Amino acid sequence: KVSGLVFEDNKTYSNNRRFELKQLRAMKNLKDNDRIIIKPADKGSQIVIMDKFQYLYEANKQLNNKKHYIPLPQSIQMDTQLLIRTILERLHRNKFITFKQLQYLSGPDSPRNRIFYLLPKIHKPVEKWTVPGEVPCGRPIVSDCGSESCRIAEYIDYFLNPLSQKHNKNG
Repeated sequence: KVSGLVFEDNKTYSNNRRFELKQLRAMKNLKDNDRIIIKPADKGSQIVIMDKFQYLYEANKQLNNKKHYIPLPQSIQMDTQLLIRTILERLHRNKFITFKQLQYLSGPDSPRNRIFYLLPKIHKPVEKWTVPGEVPCGRPIVSDCGSESCRIAEYIDYFLNPLSQKHNKNG
């Protein structure tokens, strides 16, 4: 009886393993396909697989909207980093932050550029999409991770988050 259970468990494991390998292979094929973009949906915990041309169409539509974005002639990242570090050094000199905080908040020496991407709004009615039924609108995201201001933003968020939670409970 015991050997039968062990055999069944091995058989189940073997079938699951085969299924997992097929899933992994399929996911790798999707990931390696340069004609598609895979992103989480804006709402609903879903994954969206979009034609790359359609995704770029929506991204360019948004980036070309002068009301929201203007191209910079050159990067301002190093100027911003210098300004942030000057302010932090003044805060440290005036004893508002410790040396350890100064070091941490100064950010990386080689900051990463911000990354623009979209989260497709597939929850919206398809007739309201950028191209109805084909290209959903996208929620624009500009990732600050690794930038010259990321640690300052993290620090501010640490103090503001409890206040926003309190506001939501009272609202």
